[in-house]
Amino acid sequence: MKNLLRKRNNIQVTKIKINNAKFYGFHDDMEYEREFGNQFEVDVEMDCDLSNLDGSDKLSKTVDYLAVYNTVKEVFHHKKFYLIETLNLAICNVVLEKFNQVKKVRVSVRKRNAPLGIIDSVEVTNELSRD
Repeated sequence: MKNLLRKRNNIQVTKIKINNAKFYGFHDDMEYEREFGNQFEVDVEMDCDLSNLDGSDKLSKTVDYLAVYNTVKEVFHHKKFYLIETLNLAICNVVLEKFNQVKKVRVSVRKRNAPLGIIDSVEVTNELSRD
């Protein structure tokens, strides 16, 4: 049982996910939405290179998902975006910029109760990778 965390020679890709983070924001091109806001949900899925774990069980050796969540929250509240597409791309870019172990990030932003009729949400998904 000692070697449960021993390093292997194969490539290790670990998926880390944050599911359904809820925020209230003022993102839209409609003045009403920019003034009164709406509910949003964000999913973040990251493909991470954790080959540096090397048998370690320390948070400093992985991608801290609390730090990722706080980064998403910061981008979300930093400014009012007119489009959830650009909000989404901003989140993707900042996650890749701040977390070197993240090799690919997929972000979905859902706007709840969009003024389109009887729907649950409108969703935009982007996936970005490092070059």
